[in-house]
Amino acid sequence: METKKIVITGGANRIGRSIALELANYDTQIVIHYSKSFAAAKKLKVELENLGSIVHLLKADLNNLKKTQEIIPYAYKKMKGLNCLVNNASVFENDNLINFSDKSFLKHININLKAPAILIRDFAKNYKGTEGNIINIIDQRVEKLTPFFFSYTLSKSGLATLTKTSAMKLAPNIRVN
Repeated sequence: METKKIVITGGANRIGRSIALELANYDTQIVIHYSKSFAAAKKLKVELENLGSIVHLLKADLNNLKKTQEIIPYAYKKMKGLNCLVNNASVFENDNLINFSDKSFLKHININLKAPAILIRDFAKNYKGTEGNIINIIDQRVEKLTPFFFSYTLSKSGLATLTKTSAMKLAPNIRVN
């Protein structure tokens, strides 16, 4: 069995943390990306290593294009390859059509949509196998629309479309779900 080489964005807490713990074993290397959660990332690293995984931590602000573009090359170099990307990181701030700000809108688009697009592109450029996996975490707000969390909902709706179009483009060597 091939060693799993996984990048998880926003991997230090909540869903990202649960995914990392579920995937951890002696055949797994994981890059845990975090932005502000160093203490949680460090604690998780110890837990994952106790389960047998080799773990690398990477701090990067996904609202920063340059930092986002460094993630896949870093992971590829550290793990000597890649075969799975989990786009889990997101920003979730309450706004609506009437009160949204340019700053908040752009932050949601950059972190929840643009960063995953860049990471998918870079993963696809670096992946050499035939069984790659990309998982994008999207929430029920995409299907159950409300007027709340306006910027978040738009960015995650875009991520849903990115997921479908990426799956079409990258099949059959990379599955995108």
